[in-house]
Amino acid sequence: MTASGTSGHSNEEIEKLQKSPEILSALGAFVTKGVTLKYKKGNPQPRIVEIRSASGIINSIGLQNNGVKSFVTNELPLLFKFKDPKPVIVNISADTVQEFGEVASFLNNCALSEIVSGLEINVSCPNIKAGGVAFGTEPKYVERIVETVKKSIDDRIVVITKLTPNVTDITVPARAAISGGTDALSMINTLRGMAIDIYTGRPFLGNKTGGLSGPAIKPVGVFMVYECFKKISQCKKGKIPIIGIGGISTWQDAMEYIMAGATAVGIGTAWFIYPEVFKEVYEGMKNFVEKQNKKIADFIGKAHA
Repeated sequence: MTASGTSGHSNEEIEKLQKSPEILSALGAFVTKGVTLKYKKGNPQPRIVEIRSASGIINSIGLQNNGVKSFVTNELPLLFKFKDPKPVIVNISADTVQEFGEVASFLNNCALSEIVSGLEINVSCPNIKAGGVAFGTEPKYVERIVETVKKSIDDRIVVITKLTPNVTDITVPARAAISGGTDALSMINTLRGMAIDIYTGRPFLGNKTGGLSGPAIKPVGVFMVYECFKKISQCKKGKIPIIGIGGISTWQDAMEYIMAGATAVGIGTAWFIYPEVFKEVYEGMKNFVEKQNKKIADFIGKAHA
């Protein structure tokens, strides 16, 4: 599936997929960029810096969006235009626990609610001042937010909690999300990072810090998926599926996440560079599995054998 931070809401990204049926057919679901209750201006420019030595980028977008009402009116309808319709998972974010519930409730009760298959709760954005990663590092808040969202929606809508890697033990917020009633976990969001212009002596980003994504964070993501699958019985038994995200740019990367314990994977930064990545990852995984006369499910958690 697409990774929320890079997939936008519609616009250019949707147009790319509409014009590329082969790429669209390789996707299992479309995850939108973060949607909040009200309009958010986002962080000051510049917002993205490439980190070549670390094979990634640091972004500090700041959840810029027009708010959930505008999203439902102007952007959600565009997802109807796919020739090969995909489940739509809306990534939601908020500054307070109550706002999470309000955003979820609005999406649940809006005129186009049938388009929404799931909500991905973002308790892990590292580049906003209110909420964000602060929620994700506090298990009590993670549990309360998930509980609030679950109470605000119908059972048909799947709830996914997106976890932050900026913690000592990823299983702690993961267990909190499960206690709150999450249906699945997605990990990881970006790692906190910073880059400084040595000629000006100032940080490159207008917000000074941001979130590191790309190939550089893949080993961290694989490890954290592995930890949750290993230590949390609900994950190991398949009751709480894990979506592996972070640094995937090849089918081999995706298989690493699957073998660590992921049931699905999300691709973000690589899409910026190479839109065909979804197709190549899908076909590569399919060929790898079929050559061994097995199913993808046979490889989930194989690294734990």
